[in-house]
Amino acid sequence: MMSKILITGGAGFIGSYVALAYLQAGHQVIIVDNLVRGRREHLPKDAIFYNVDICDWSAIRELVKRERPSVINHHAALVFVRDSQRLREDYSRVNLGGTRNVLKAARDVGVSKFIFSSSGGAVYGDATRLPVQEDASRSPLSNYGETKMRAEDALLAEGDGLEIVILRYGNVYGQGQDHSVVTMFAVALRDNVPALIFGDGSQSRDYVYVADVVRANLLALKPGLTGIFNIGSGEERSVLEVYRSVAANMHNGISPLFLSTNSFEVRRNVLDIQRARSILGWEPEVSFEEGVRLIVKGIVGG
Repeated sequence: MMSKILITGGAGFIGSYVALAYLQAGHQVIIVDNLVRGRREHLPKDAIFYNVDICDWSAIRELVKRERPSVINHHAALVFVRDSQRLREDYSRVNLGGTRNVLKAARDVGVSKFIFSSSGGAVYGDATRLPVQEDASRSPLSNYGETKMRAEDALLAEGDGLEIVILRYGNVYGQGQDHSVVTMFAVALRDNVPALIFGDGSQSRDYVYVADVVRANLLALKPGLTGIFNIGSGEERSVLEVYRSVAANMHNGISPLFLSTNSFEVRRNVLDIQRARSILGWEPEVSFEEGVRLIVKGIVGG
């Protein structure tokens, strides 16, 4: 069944992939993005676009009232963990205040479903048990993780009448992204300069390819579906393992440059994805090895 879907942050890395997939599935797509980080060239040509900031309540209210979507997919956010430590007010204003604006507008016009992109890599902090499940306690170490956690809580507390789906992503990477370690390592090696690694590289993450994240957003449209779902690979990899994989694909043996670690950086993270498997019917399909190969191919060609 075709839906009218409004996507915030739809000119960004993940949001633009989701927007294109929704269009290809036959849905009508409206994109909202202030183009501070999003790129106009990422906008699918068949989507309706509004250059609007989610922190502008009156503009968001009028836009949602005019378009009356049945689904809102909320990807707009500030996403840099290190920046969040010094720009606390900005991150709270956008990630919490902006989310509340979009949620209130959704409630005012009777939107049926609200899909929220959260962070499985940040909201749990250093979990005591791995892989971490959705019902584990959340103890974010960074301000970014804190704002995502508080936005989740606002949705669950204030989203009466809406089908709320929260997708907690692992470390998403893919072609067109400029800030994942996979991409940054590949760019450094392409330019034959040392890649930067904070700490000793033993810290681990759950890396999930963007195409798999997109499929989760498609499955989240199922009428009546609600809940919180980890969206990751279910596999733990250290940053140093990632570097070695990228270097092997690029046939470049230049050593990385190790910098001091950050107190707000999670030491280990890997997501339990059984709930997504059993309820969403979702399974990651792109292996890490294949994902790295695609990234390297896109950066160096061939």
